[in-house]
Amino acid sequence: MTLELTDWDEDLPGTADEEYQALVRTLKFTEGFGLLFVRCSPSQGEQLITNVKEDINDKNIDILQLKQGVNNLYEIIDGLDNKEQINILFITGLEYSFYEYEECKAFSGWDSRDTHSYSWKGVPPVLINLNQQRERLKENFNICFVFLLPLFAIKYFQDLRKNSFKPLFLCVLCVSVVLYSVICA
Repeated sequence: MTLELTDWDEDLPGTADEEYQALVRTLKFTEGFGLLFVRCSPSQGEQLITNVKEDINDKNIDILQLKQGVNNLYEIIDGLDNKEQINILFITGLEYSFYEYEECKAFSGWDSRDTHSYSWKGVPPVLINLNQQRERLKENFNICFVFLLPLFAIKYFQDLRKNSFKPLFLCVLCVSVVLYSVICA
């Protein structure tokens, strides 16, 4: 007889409320630098931020709304006037950098499959920059960064070698990364 081990995470998927509570607990217990990635729509992200601000009132929470693609997120964060007071920084709009990257690759002749799916051919410049700046981020910002990303953007954090949604960024940045899937009711 063989022993079959159970992967509880697969057997018992979390509810939206359980996922949200796990995120809030993580944010409450994170002291200083951290990177969190949350899969949600823009409207869900707005509701999530509102809820987190209500549930965590002992930390300074701010929002960085990117309105267009960026290549150097470090410089933008460093330019924030109140960066010394921020404990949690929600970052929205990172997907604009992915849109620009995919558009550039399409103009360069990449086929649709490579342009609109994860490919080892290239990495968006903003992610290259984040990887290059990882130690500076950790050393210079005592902030827990929470990236709110739509479903398509999660592919840039997917490790296709294992055909799973294990965050690839964990390997790239070598820091504690949590990928939450939050659906706000």
